[in-house]
Amino acid sequence: MKTKIRRSTLLLLGMLMLVPTLNAQNHRNDRHRERRAPDSVCQYHGARNLHNKLKPMKVGYITRELQLTEQEAKDFWPIYDKYEQELMAIRDKHRPKDTTEDGFPQRPDFINMSNSQAEEMFTNHFQVQKEVLALEEKYFSEMKKVIPVQKVNMLFHVEKRFLTKVMTVNLNDKDKKGRRKIVKTNF
Repeated sequence: MKTKIRRSTLLLLGMLMLVPTLNAQNHRNDRHRERRAPDSVCQYHGARNLHNKLKPMKVGYITRELQLTEQEAKDFWPIYDKYEQELMAIRDKHRPKDTTEDGFPQRPDFINMSNSQAEEMFTNHFQVQKEVLALEEKYFSEMKKVIPVQKVNMLFHVEKRFLTKVMTVNLNDKDKKGRRKIVKTNF
């Protein structure tokens, strides 16, 4: 009788010890599913999430580098935000539809593609470039109305410097498990 009670007690304790482990695994799986949710655009490796994390830093950096006054910033940022949304829409529209099982865009097989496929790829690339150029012309003429043209000219360079700094800061930054940290900037 005593051995039965001991066995059932040990079995019950063992099962109770497994509950936190199972719960932790479920929590981990929920976080994993959360990252791969449609609104995170996993196909683009969380580009939207990364964009949202970087946005406040980018606003601060550009505002500081362009030396925008309070009024200039108030007038400039709504225009820039619309520009950025339309730019992302253009890129999303032309993004490859075929993906790997991990959700990343499939890299084309350049060596084995036919001439017509290569021509189509160039045509699509040039179409995107034309759309982006038209968008930049449209919005930069709007931006010139609210900030000096010198600051509009600086904008491209400041954006590139921001991306370079983010990439440089994060390239060698790793967490305790050796994975790259996505966003950690102090500049």
